[in-house]
Amino acid sequence: MRFLLLLLLLLGLFVRASQAQQSPAERELSLQQARHLAEQVSPELASARAVVRAAEGRARQSGAFPNPIASYSREQTSGSGIETSQDIVALEQALELGGQRGARRAAAKQLMAASEARLAAARSQLAYEVTGAYAQAVATDRRAALTEQAAQAFGEAGRVGRERLAAGDISGYEHRRIRLESARYAALRAEAGLARAKARRTLATLLSAPDRPVKPQALLLTDTMPGNPLQVSGDSMVRLALAHRPELVALEREVGAAEAEARLARAERIPTPTFGGGYKREQAPGGGSLDGYTAQLSLPLPLWDRRGGAVQAADAETERSQADREAFRRRTELEVLEAYDAFQVLGDQLNALGSRIQEDARPGIRAAQAAYREGETSLVEWLDAVRAFHEAESSYAALAAEQTLQRAMLERLTGLTLF
Repeated sequence: MRFLLLLLLLLGLFVRASQAQQSPAERELSLQQARHLAEQVSPELASARAVVRAAEGRARQSGAFPNPIASYSREQTSGSGIETSQDIVALEQALELGGQRGARRAAAKQLMAASEARLAAARSQLAYEVTGAYAQAVATDRRAALTEQAAQAFGEAGRVGRERLAAGDISGYEHRRIRLESARYAALRAEAGLARAKARRTLATLLSAPDRPVKPQALLLTDTMPGNPLQVSGDSMVRLALAHRPELVALEREVGAAEAEARLARAERIPTPTFGGGYKREQAPGGGSLDGYTAQLSLPLPLWDRRGGAVQAADAETERSQADREAFRRRTELEVLEAYDAFQVLGDQLNALGSRIQEDARPGIRAAQAAYREGETSLVEWLDAVRAFHEAESSYAALAAEQTLQRAMLERLTGLTLF
């Protein structure tokens, strides 16, 4: 009996563990869940984290003092029956008195901060890509459903058309038009299906790990990506982007690192002295010995290498990094304003089109469907109603996806949480 209870307990634990390991893609998936899952499996983020760890190691290494040098030497001479010898044990230490170590540490710390900013940039870029893929998947799902509805409607129209053709209510030309439109929407349905599969495959790729692949067809997307208005002005977003955009922060840190490298190049012009001291024992003629101490100072003479080329290169690198930072600041301002204007325009278009769809298109298509079925409207009116409804709904889905993409762009540029 105890064995049976233990077996049931182990079975229950196994079932719970397998449920816990079930891929989130097999359940309902919100945008935030998709972002979180993508961060867990992203190789780009793993690479950026490794870069940060490497920079941390270099920063720690940059503060290390030069190792001392221990030496032992023996000198032995003999001649004319006289023999002498010297044993010297010494310890030497190089001392950087020109601020070289401090400049190295400053440069390494700036580069470490830059790598951390690059990690934040990689994270924001991933969030942008996941949001875009999610929005495209939602839009293509909607377009595929609309095309399917239109194709089914024309299939029904074809059935009604055959009945009305047999009864002499419509001409052969009208019946052929219906068949042609039915074939056209069948092609549109196939095209929409391919676009839907591509969008879902793109999203699934961002969410998949080598040992945990996500099936595109199993994704159940729960967010409809509503286009809520922004509560921040365009000028405020520009200021936020210039202060917080991760790529700009990284460039600022890289400028600081370049300036520290230039200081290091100048500091390396100062010779680094080496101080040494030791213990000496000398074997004197006649068997006696003398003990004593040694001291030494060595100083490189800057005769051939005065580090002029290194200083020139470091100054040029500083100028380059400053110019790159300024160019990126300008590009950031432009990108923020373009994304903000696009978001506002798309919002106006969505509001106008949404109201027209709600008030005119949906009631109109239902009325046209019933009227055509009863023979109260012409073929041309029916075709126009179906086409207008399908194009309006498809345009709305495409505009909503594009507005979501612009919102994600603003989030990536400014560091705000907009979803």
